[in-house]
Amino acid sequence: MITFFEKIKAVFSSVEEFLMPFIRQFLTAEGPIILAAAEKAVIALAASSLSGVEKRNEAFNAILSELKEQGIKAGTAVINSAIEACVAKIKAA
Repeated sequence: MITFFEKIKAVFSSVEEFLMPFIRQFLTAEGPIILAAAEKAVIALAASSLSGVEKRNEAFNAILSELKEQGIKAGTAVINSAIEACVAKIKAA
């Protein structure tokens, strides 16, 4: 029989496996640049009257554009994660 702690360990193991690519990306030299671009875009759109989906799309495009200007390539999932992290940071403040 699987104990409660073994179940918890399995859940955290799968969460860690899921999050590890994002963590690795943010710990690279480009990570802080991606997060800074996301924060800039999210703050710029925070007071906008656009819907949440529209804000996310605009923020995504702004981040992608800024990263391209700097010669940085980042995947869609990484950019979306950066947006979500910045939104959470703003809501917590």
